Amino acid sequence: MKKRFAALLCGLLFSSCLLAQPVSNAPAVDPVASEKWRFSITPYVWALGASGKLTYKGESSRTVKINPGEVLSHVNFAAMVEAEAHKGKFGVYVDAMYADLSSNKTVVVGRDNVSANTSLDITMVTLAPTYTLQNSSSLYLDGLLGARMFWQNGKTNFSATQTDAQVTSSTSIQVVTPVVGLKGRWNLGDSKFFVPFYVDAGGGPESSFTTQAYLGIGRAFDWGDVSLVAKNVYYQIKPNKATVDMNMFGAALAVTFRF
Repeated sequence: MKKRFAALLCGLLFSSCLLAQPVSNAPAVDPVASEKWRFSITPYVWALGASGKLTYKGESSRTVKINPGEVLSHVNFAAMVEAEAHKGKFGVYVDAMYADLSSNKTVVVGRDNVSANTSLDITMVTLAPTYTLQNSSSLYLDGLLGARMFWQNGKTNFSATQTDAQVTSSTSIQVVTPVVGLKGRWNLGDSKFFVPFYVDAGGGPESSFTTQAYLGIGRAFDWGDVSLVAKNVYYQIKPNKATVDMNMFGAALAVTFRF
């Protein structure tokens, strides 16, 4: 998974260099810090793949890996949006995602005679104040220090293939994790193209580690931006005798409206 992620990121960077041809009278693609309020909202579609492990009181099950090309058959509903507000060098960043996932091919670790199906409701919100560290013609960079909030409801139905006996295990998790990160865009010369990037990481008492990152290629317009990025979210949470280890990865297409 990590190797595929790195390869895709390198491919996107290479493509961005090929696309970055000079354009006359091109608009500035970097946000301009000013004392007036400025806002942006970015709905996006994330063709995510997911793999993870759920453990209930020592009983472990490993969910089947969902490839990005198969995601529509596993996602019942999903909604994703970013939003920002800035005044001067200070701002607020929000990234919210909700996904309803299900899989009827869950493999129970160490139990060949047991089948299972798993459903997950995942809500993830990253909320962080930001401060502009760099605002030049080539680079716009914000530092952020905030929190990622998780709400996850998981349920697994276990079925014994030989006796038809069934057992249902479920867990509900609510965790708040501090995160620190960087967000920005690198302008590709005098063209309308740029490289958007984001990375954060954090941890806390109930979360051993969480990180979110994306990198891609974007094009500026008078009204906003269109971006295609490779995005990865990983988290491991250990509350209330349950362990959730989840990795989500895929390409995301985003449209940013600025006002």
